[in-house]
Amino acid sequence: MQGELLRELHREYPSLTQVPNGVLFADPAHGRALFVDQSRVETSQTGAHVPASAIEQMQMELRTVVPIIDYAPPYRVRVEGTGTIQALEGVSPANVLRSYAPPEPEWDALAGTCTHSCVRYLFSADDAIQRDVHIEPLFAQPDKFYVMVVTINANAGVPTLDAAMQQAHDEVDLIERLSDRIVSDLVAKQ
Repeated sequence: MQGELLRELHREYPSLTQVPNGVLFADPAHGRALFVDQSRVETSQTGAHVPASAIEQMQMELRTVVPIIDYAPPYRVRVEGTGTIQALEGVSPANVLRSYAPPEPEWDALAGTCTHSCVRYLFSADDAIQRDVHIEPLFAQPDKFYVMVVTINANAGVPTLDAAMQQAHDEVDLIERLSDRIVSDLVAKQ
């Protein structure tokens, strides 16, 4: 059964690499990767424009892999989301963040002129979900904010794979809303 799964995944992911205690499947053309080892399954997709359907694709793959590899509950969910938010015309993300978290002039004497700043927020919810939100200017495109959010289910996990998938789906929606809200509030305070 596991051999059949490996062959099926290899069709979806043209690159297959054996790593210590696991396997890394990759589809570089689409920015997709799937990592499977004895303790976890990770799936990711990166790129300039990742379609919303990528989440459903990832969920289908996890529903296929987890039962065959025989991962037992409880399931813990970790979601990492990164993206950019376009600044309004005339708004400089570097200036917004520097005015929100200003450097001390004395620091410049030690390290050179501080040209950029970032902010980080850590959230702990009643359901033991923790969120780490990091916002900085995007160096390659100075008119955009770069946002990274990592969510970890720190409690005992959830009892079913479907509950874990729903939690991941809900978290993706929350990450998008939270990122937009934090950035718009930071800009409004400038």
